Amino acid sequence: MKVAEIRTMLGECLRHAPGRTWLLLALIPLMALSPGLTALGLRWIVDGVLSGSRPLLVGGAVCAATAGAFVLAGGRVVQVQTGLLGSEVGTVLDRRIMRWCATLPTTAHLEDTGSLRRIEQIRGLGPRTIVTSMSFLGVAQSGLWLVVTAILLAGVHPLLLVLPLFALPSILVTRTASRRTEAARVRTAEHNRAEQHLFTTITEATSAKELRLGSSGIHAAALARGLREERTAILWRATLTVTGLHLIGSLVFVAAFIGALLLTARLALSGAVSAGALLLVATLGGQIRGQLDLLTMAITRSARGLTMAGHYLWLRGLYEASTTGTLSPPERLRDGITLSGVDFSYGGPPVLRGIDLRLPSGATVALVGDHGSGKTTLVKLLCGFCRPTGGTVTVDGTPLTEIDPAAWRERVTSAFQDFSRFPFLAREGVGVGDLPRIHEIAEAAEKGGAAQVFARLPEGERTRLGKVLGDGVELSGGQWQKIALSRAFMRCTPLLAVLDEPTAALDAASEHEVYQRYAEAAREWQHATGGITLLVSHRFATIRMADLIVVLDGGRVIECGTHAELIARAGRYARLYDLQASAYE
Repeated sequence: MKVAEIRTMLGECLRHAPGRTWLLLALIPLMALSPGLTALGLRWIVDGVLSGSRPLLVGGAVCAATAGAFVLAGGRVVQVQTGLLGSEVGTVLDRRIMRWCATLPTTAHLEDTGSLRRIEQIRGLGPRTIVTSMSFLGVAQSGLWLVVTAILLAGVHPLLLVLPLFALPSILVTRTASRRTEAARVRTAEHNRAEQHLFTTITEATSAKELRLGSSGIHAAALARGLREERTAILWRATLTVTGLHLIGSLVFVAAFIGALLLTARLALSGAVSAGALLLVATLGGQIRGQLDLLTMAITRSARGLTMAGHYLWLRGLYEASTTGTLSPPERLRDGITLSGVDFSYGGPPVLRGIDLRLPSGATVALVGDHGSGKTTLVKLLCGFCRPTGGTVTVDGTPLTEIDPAAWRERVTSAFQDFSRFPFLAREGVGVGDLPRIHEIAEAAEKGGAAQVFARLPEGERTRLGKVLGDGVELSGGQWQKIALSRAFMRCTPLLAVLDEPTAALDAASEHEVYQRYAEAAREWQHATGGITLLVSHRFATIRMADLIVVLDGGRVIECGTHAELIARAGRYARLYDLQASAYE
């Protein structure tokens, strides 16, 4: 058993549903004693009948009836209370998991297959995590019952004490089987996630055009089918192995049970024990088999639940480790943002290497470089989405890791090329750019162009966008981008504004208008907060307006300066600029 996981789940249950939890804990010893008392009562009934002892007969009947009734009623109470416990506490866990996933300041885990696999195994499974984790109570109940059974059997003959020991192979086999079953689930979690992603891709409108024009739809369906078949094969092999192991364990116990009955029969015939002892051993032996089934199920469910609880603890640890900063960001940038010896890797080869760079306060900085040069990764580090694997990022001399991530995010605004298409009301799609001011969208909507989009919608800014949350209105790529651009204008006092190819879906006139408004906003931010505007673009007509241009190549800064300075150096930037300029001649 995993102590940390058990302690965590039990603590959550005691915190959020103490009454139900204490009731279950109290029922465990009673449920463990009841089967033994039933067998003991049956022995007294037989001995009372054969000996003519009325007190023994009545006492046995009362004992067997009471214990048997409690087994039935108690089992039902445990089942109902466990389900209610899972619903109540599991809902709390689900909300917490959703909040952690939604507010984790870093995003590196979303680009790691192992992390995605772990999230997949706990997504929306809070109630199931609680119910299966609490199955360790069933393990404890069966263990206590085995102790009671051993005591009763020893009263018949000491040699019968070994009968429960023959249950050990089944228990050990069950543990091995549980590990193999869980390993198969872990191995196939990625298959399941990938298959779901492919299904979503096949059924989404955004990918429908390319799927229909080529053979990609058939190919995607074939990939999904292959993943499903491979997953089924892995689980089927694991099931066959587990079934075989269970069969071996059962045969060992059955052989021991037959031997115990023969021994007790000989003792009864010789007069060493009463005839009721034979019924006691037969009842207890039969219960052992049933209890072993319950123990097998409890161990399997508990192992699964505690593994899920382990993923829950991993996510909690990831969240806590990512939110260690407690300092507030400065109200105004005095010096700027500095990167010193910054390295970064996603787990493979380095993506950024030895970055030494200062972004002065109030400056407009442009990042230039080929695809894969490290621009997007550098943006992620500055936004706090990832942490350097080497070196430091400081804001006015304070390490970014020491600043409260939530407070830093409140002082950062962004417009990305791969913007999100939130299925909210149109005004909410803009307002979530600064949630406390979600209803104050007029100025941002006008600057980013969303106001023009609202004017063409059937219910204006109250129109539902997209089809995910209902029968909403689908927008064109350019319209979605204007919604995203308007979101970036929601924050009035950012310390960092990131524009990562934000106008890719706009026509030339709209693009020019947007950059003019961003230039105006940048000047406002510069005077208000000393804010830095970070521009990532391949269009040199836009880049040349920057105060500082940084050229990246292979994860390194190879050039840095103004447009005029870089042209004069006749280096990488100058060649790229001449190449693009020649295309318009």
